[in-house]
Amino acid sequence: MVSRAWLKKTELFEVLDESHLDELLSHSTVQSFPEGEIVFREGGKATHLYVLMEGMIRLSVREQEPADFITSQVSKEGMVFGIPSLLEPFCYNLTATCLKPSTLLVMEADQVRKRMEEEPRMGMAIMKRLALLYFNRLNDLRKGIIIFVKTFPTRKS
Repeated sequence: MVSRAWLKKTELFEVLDESHLDELLSHSTVQSFPEGEIVFREGGKATHLYVLMEGMIRLSVREQEPADFITSQVSKEGMVFGIPSLLEPFCYNLTATCLKPSTLLVMEADQVRKRMEEEPRMGMAIMKRLALLYFNRLNDLRKGIIIFVKTFPTRKS
């Protein structure tokens, strides 16, 4: 069983009070996934929000080719992924694959959204954190692209 103290330490739910944490936990389960297991696929209906307890998850975008393009990794305890489950059109925009055996807190997204609507302050607090998470992840991706591009010399005509 996950404690509210643990959930409060996660990147998305640190701003919530104990009653909100208890409510969210009542609609959550802990699940273990083996290395190589796909947690969800890009394009699938986003029904769950995930919080990493242990392990490592690769988030990738499917290309036309058989290879995936890795966009990021979830590797720190308390990191959240599956965020599209809270945002319309409720469709995963990445594929999540376990790079190591992983333990995840799996939250029923419809219940999280319901609580966010019933408790506007809670909903606003979560949306602010979501915006910050996306902003930070976008900046990390930009930095990675800049480093990648700088590794290739440019040709001068």
